[in-house]
Amino acid sequence: LFSMAQTHGVMLPVGALMIEHRLIDRMINLMRIEIDRIGAYGRADPDFIDLAVRFIKEFADISHHGKEEKILFARLEEKPLSPEMRKMVDDLVQEHIFVRNLTNEVVRAKDRYMEGRAGAIADVISTVNAIVVFYPRHVEKEEKHFFIPAMDYFTDDEREDMLLAFRE
Repeated sequence: LFSMAQTHGVMLPVGALMIEHRLIDRMINLMRIEIDRIGAYGRADPDFIDLAVRFIKEFADISHHGKEEKILFARLEEKPLSPEMRKMVDDLVQEHIFVRNLTNEVVRAKDRYMEGRAGAIADVISTVNAIVVFYPRHVEKEEKHFFIPAMDYFTDDEREDMLLAFRE
């Protein structure tokens, strides 16, 4: 995939996004391990959950999804998109909203767990697992079906400008 995210040895904007996906993948794996640990010991680690939520909100959503929505998607809006590409952009925006809501539900589940409410541990497992299951499919959709076709809408100069905007 990374070789596809380059043109003539120059990184495409989506290459930078794919690199960020690898970091998100690492957190998703840690979340998967935490689910297994909760299942084995019957206790959640509220500090880990807070860290994972902070990562998802600050890095995955604000920084990464922010680049996609405020730069890539916004610039695609200026192009005459095919109906398929239009639907893909709309679907990805909805998926970003979905993961935001899911992340907020993880916080609520953790708070119920901290209050000692019955069934809260199952809610923690369920909501964290929902992110663990959802996010790899989201990444696969972007990397295998969206990123490279999206780059075809831009000139080399526009791609370079977008990469610079991502860095800022």
